[in-house]
Amino acid sequence: MKRKRANRQASKPDHDLARIRILDKAVAERIAAGEVVDRPASVVKELIENSLDAGATRISIEIEGGGIALIRVGDDGTGMHPEDLSLAVERFATSKVNTAEDLLAIRTLGFRGEALPSIAAVSHLEIVSTVGDGSGRRLRMSGGEAPALDSVGAPAGTTVTVRQLFFNTPARRKFLKSPSREFALITEVVNRAALANPAVAFRVVHEGNDVLRYPAGSLEDRVAAVLGGETFAGMIAFRHESAGANLTGWVGRPELARAGRRQQYLYVNSRPVANRIMASAVEHAYQQLLPQGRFPLFVLFAGFPLDRLDVNIHPRKLEVRFDDDHRVFGVVARAIRSALLDARLVRRVEQAAVQYPTEISIGQGLSLQADGVGVREAFPVPIDGTGPLPAMRLLGQVYGTYLLAQSADGLLVIDQHAAHERVLYERLLQQRVAGAATGQVLVTPIPVELDAWQLPLLRTYGEALEQLGFAFEEFGERTLLLRVVPQIAGRSPAAVLKDLLTELAETEHTKTTESLLERLTIGTACHSAIRAGDVLTMEQMVALVQDLAKTDDPYTCFHGRPTLVSVPLTQLDRWFLRR
Repeated sequence: MKRKRANRQASKPDHDLARIRILDKAVAERIAAGEVVDRPASVVKELIENSLDAGATRISIEIEGGGIALIRVGDDGTGMHPEDLSLAVERFATSKVNTAEDLLAIRTLGFRGEALPSIAAVSHLEIVSTVGDGSGRRLRMSGGEAPALDSVGAPAGTTVTVRQLFFNTPARRKFLKSPSREFALITEVVNRAALANPAVAFRVVHEGNDVLRYPAGSLEDRVAAVLGGETFAGMIAFRHESAGANLTGWVGRPELARAGRRQQYLYVNSRPVANRIMASAVEHAYQQLLPQGRFPLFVLFAGFPLDRLDVNIHPRKLEVRFDDDHRVFGVVARAIRSALLDARLVRRVEQAAVQYPTEISIGQGLSLQADGVGVREAFPVPIDGTGPLPAMRLLGQVYGTYLLAQSADGLLVIDQHAAHERVLYERLLQQRVAGAATGQVLVTPIPVELDAWQLPLLRTYGEALEQLGFAFEEFGERTLLLRVVPQIAGRSPAAVLKDLLTELAETEHTKTTESLLERLTIGTACHSAIRAGDVLTMEQMVALVQDLAKTDDPYTCFHGRPTLVSVPLTQLDRWFLRR
C-alpha cells in the first residue's frame, strides 16, 4: 500500500513548471479574434454592420478567393474622425456604448468594439475613412502589429480592405471550406443584411464580376430581389400584433419548401439573428403540411421591447435570448398558423371532438362505406413474386404515404418515398456504370433563377452534374437555361437542381466516405422520388412495387431506412387475441 501511494505521488505534475502568467499581447489578440472572426463571412458581417451603423446608403462588397484573398467593404456613411481611426483598432473601443446600462437597450448592430481589432489581428488590414471634406486618413496594419497612419484623398465614407485572412493562423485557415462554399456563406450574410435594410443599396463583386446588385427601394422589392421573383410570387404576406410583440413578413407555400433551412430569414428588432425557439415555432405551424426533411421558406420580422430580450449573449451577436421563451413560441406559431389558415392551406377543425368519416378512401380504386357496402373491385391487385420480394396482393394506399399489400405470411406496409428512392438510385447507378446517365432533351429549355451563392457551386460541380444527365448554359446574371435533364427528374427538374446545389453547399468538405458523384447520385434520386403525401393511381402503385422487386436491394433505401415492413399473420392474430 505504501508503494502504491508513493507511485501516485511521483506521478503528480510539477506545478512549478506551469505557473500562471499573462499572455503576450499578440497571442491574446489572435485568441480573442477567434471569438468574432471564424471565417470570411463573419468579417463581411462585421464590416457591413459598421457601415449600416454609420448611416450608409450604399454599400459595396468585393470578394476574391472566397474572401480569403480579399475582402473590401466600402460605404458612403459618415466616416470616422481622423483622430479616432487609430482607436478603432483597439479592443473595447466603441462609439455606441457608454455605460453598462446601455447594454440593456442596444439599438445599434455593432457595439462590442471587437470587430476591427479582431480582424486586424489575423490579416493585412487597411482602413480609409473620410468625414466629408475630401481629406481622409488611411490606417495600415498586419497581424495586430502597430498601425501606420497617413493622409489620403478619398470620398466621404469608409472603405475597409482585408487581405490574406488568417495568414498568421494556419490552423484556422486549414478548417475553411472551398472558396465557392465560403462565398456562398458571404452571400447569405449580404442577403440577411439587405433584407433588413431595403433603403440601402448593396452591390457584390466576385472575382471582378457583379453577382448581386440590390437598388434601394421598398421592402417588398427587396424580398423579391433576394428570394427571386418566382419564389416571391408563392409567398404569403402576414402581419400580427399582440401584447408586447409585432410580427410581419412572408412565409412560403408548402410547394416552395426546401431540403435545407438556407432561406429562412429571421429578424428581431431589425437585427438578423438565429433563435431556435422562433424558428421551431414557424416550422411547428407547418405541421401536416410538409413531409419530413422539407423546410419552409420565411422572412420574419419580429419587434419586441428592448427590455424583454438580450442580444449580448454571443460574441458575433448572432443569437438573441428572451425573458419568456414559451410566450414567444406561442405568439410566433399562432401568427404563422393563422396566415396559413387564411391562405386556405390548412383545413379548419371547428369541433373539439373527432368525428369519424362516413367514408374511408384508400388510394384511387378502393372505397369502403361505413356500413360495409359499396366495395369497388379495382383492388386487391395480384402481383407475382419477382426477385427477392414475395408475391402479394396490393390493397391500396393510406395517408398518401404507405402502400398496403397482403402476402402469404401477413401484411406488408411499403413506404412509397423510400421505395421510389431505391428504384431511382439503382437506375442512376446502372447508367453511371454504363458510362453516362440518360438525359431527356427538352423541346423548350427551362429557365432557372439561381441565387448568387449557387452560381459558383454550379461552375465548380458542373461536370459532375452533367454526368448525371443535366445539360445547361448560363443566361444572364442569375439565370440558367436547362436544356437536358435526367430522365428520372420528372417531378420538377429545376427544383431537383436547386436542391442538389443546396445539398452541396451544406455538405461540402464534410467528413464522408461518399464520393462527390455518389452524393449527387443519392441527392438526385432523393429529390426526384415521389414524396409522402403524393396520392398515387392504381397503375402507379403497381408499377412502383414491380420496379422495387427488380432492384438488387429492395428492402432499404440508401439512407438505411426500410422500404417495407412485414406484420406476420400470427402477430395480427395475437393482437386480436386469436392466439
